[in-house]
Amino acid sequence: MTKKQWVVVRCNACRICHGSNGRYKKCPHCGNKIGETAEIVATVNSDAELRMEVAIANTPAELRDTLRDKLRSTDKLVSHSEPQAFKMAKWVQQSADENGEITLQRLSSLIATKNSDIAAEDLISMAETQGMLLRISENRWTLLE
Repeated sequence: MTKKQWVVVRCNACRICHGSNGRYKKCPHCGNKIGETAEIVATVNSDAELRMEVAIANTPAELRDTLRDKLRSTDKLVSHSEPQAFKMAKWVQQSADENGEITLQRLSSLIATKNSDIAAEDLISMAETQGMLLRISENRWTLLE
């Protein structure tokens, strides 16, 4: 099995770089066709590297080294395994009882076991906004998804 590679391509028209999986179509910035003659700025092996190289390629040359150092130092802070929003949605689902009902107390207890500093009230509010929960009474919700 071959390892997936990404390329950073510079558009001949607008000169802005973007990531590609190797299939050249249209520039996402200006809409011009990206041909085989487009400049390949970098080739990388992961989406995390692609993110960094696109940002660096679109930065003025005199700032690139500084940006590269900053991105590398913050890259350790970014989890590439599972986005935080998915984790929190799972927490909401895990705190539901057999009837699909959630209480503030049960969610607070679960959050405490996850060593998170988010307040259960804030997580409930986000879940309600996203259409995941419906309030059925004071401090009680039902899971919609």
